Amino acid sequence: MHKSSLLEIIRTFTPKEIIKFEDFVNSPYFNKNKNVIKLFAEVIKYRPEFNNENLEKELVWNKLFPEKNYNYGIMKNIIHDLNKLCESFLSEEIYNAKENQKSNDFLESIIDRDLTDYFENKYAAYEKAFKKNFEKKNIRSTEDYYHQQKLLTERYEAFLHNYSPQKKDSIKIIPSCEYLIYTFLIDSFKMMHKVIGHSLQYNHPLNENILYNHLKNLEENNTIEMILKYTEAKPGNDHLILKCYYSMFKALFFNDDPDKFYEFKKNISVVTNILPKSEIRDLYFTSMTCLTNLKVTLNNFSSEYFDIILLCYKSKVLLNKDGSISPHLFFSIVNMACSQNELTFAENFIEEYSPKIPFDFRDAQFNYAMSGLFFKKGEFHKSLEYLSKIQNEEKSMKYYIKNRQITIYFELNDRESFEYAFDSLKHYIRKNKLTNESRILTLTKYCEYIKAMFKLREKYNSYDLDLLKNEIEKNKVSSKKWLLRKLEEIESENKKNR
Repeated sequence: MHKSSLLEIIRTFTPKEIIKFEDFVNSPYFNKNKNVIKLFAEVIKYRPEFNNENLEKELVWNKLFPEKNYNYGIMKNIIHDLNKLCESFLSEEIYNAKENQKSNDFLESIIDRDLTDYFENKYAAYEKAFKKNFEKKNIRSTEDYYHQQKLLTERYEAFLHNYSPQKKDSIKIIPSCEYLIYTFLIDSFKMMHKVIGHSLQYNHPLNENILYNHLKNLEENNTIEMILKYTEAKPGNDHLILKCYYSMFKALFFNDDPDKFYEFKKNISVVTNILPKSEIRDLYFTSMTCLTNLKVTLNNFSSEYFDIILLCYKSKVLLNKDGSISPHLFFSIVNMACSQNELTFAENFIEEYSPKIPFDFRDAQFNYAMSGLFFKKGEFHKSLEYLSKIQNEEKSMKYYIKNRQITIYFELNDRESFEYAFDSLKHYIRKNKLTNESRILTLTKYCEYIKAMFKLREKYNSYDLDLLKNEIEKNKVSSKKWLLRKLEEIESENKKNR
């Protein structure tokens, strides 16, 4: 049983969920199989790890049926039934948290039963509750709120049409249309963030994506601007919310204009007291993507990025609902903290958050983070040691590992290892889709700059140094500050040796 999906699911249950699930299993409405109840009672003895040797199928069978010989088929079916109850329980838990959806579904059931008087009373109560939930930020997401409002309005319109013809004049189709448009736009802008993220991570061409092309067409025809202008005249916060998400889209879409990023960042602060904390968290995370994806290098890039990190850290919004942290987010925060020389913060963050990385990514992310920490401390051999521990990394992570290796070899003045790593990188790029073309070009250029700096170390030439410095300053390049600092060190060293 140790490798069964049943135990895999139950291990994730909190103590409170275990108690609720026990009630669920014992409820005749959900389960009438007494052997399943007995199985759960046996399994629950070994919480929270559920890895005791007594959970072997044969041993559990002996506890359930001490006087019967082991029957694989029966045991398999009992485990399967308990597993299905786990799935049903988790679904019920999610559904019970969707208050607005439950209200809409209940209204639908009332209409189906022709309980017309009851419907009118319930509709009025739910309409007030929807607005109250939104004001209290008790919603799953903004687009879900608009979607549920659309359904609520449609339920009422259908009721008036079918059961209260004398009230037909009260039917207003416009609110449903508004909610439909608001839901579509916010959903599309959020999906666009994922589309661009995938394009960066896995080199997926944007111009082949149907959503990208559709939104591009809407933008070119000023359709979204027209909708924003329409909402500006409406009461409530709809305009501010849509304006924020539209600025998010523009910051992602027009990544050659830093002003679009700053506009988005400003609009997040405007909706901070309107949207739930989880949604503000997602908006800040998206602003990190927008900042990273800019085609131009901001002089204050690191401080801007770290400011966003600190906002999220202080607000305690870094974790997912299950208590885990995204590997990519962990990676970004440690890198940025190190680049800002916030080493105490980085150290504390690694200690606090690395255990919360999903298991499959934990070792690679921890080792890379520790490598970065020791690199900033100037302990380059220790940094290389942690890099060497990384196994089974994602393809996209190769980019960062090779970048750091090559940087360390320059710090150690190890030309031979650098040349080998550079050749290995070029070979890897030819054989694999390392990441998107922009990253490949950036890393290759970075390596070429380091190669040029090795040459300047060996044979100094002030003219060549100035040319290289000017090229680095005007181009978007990885670790620009580090490159310029190393050039200054080469220049300074040459002056000493004159």
